[in-house]
Amino acid sequence: MISRYAFEEMGLHRLTLWVVADNVRAVQAYKKVGFVEEGRRREAFRARGKRYDHLMMGLLEHELT
Repeated sequence: MISRYAFEEMGLHRLTLWVVADNVRAVQAYKKVGFVEEGRRREAFRARGKRYDHLMMGLLEHELT
């Protein structure tokens, strides 16, 4: 798994990602691995005439499930 590689092989302490808040499947998948929502950029970008929020999610090494 990429997160284990990041922590064990690369020696990182945390991972951070941004995901479109409306992408429910992706958000659920990230939460299943252990990522938690750390912030939200409301109406951060526009695509196909609609504005979307971005979620910032983070995972600390000791939180890996």
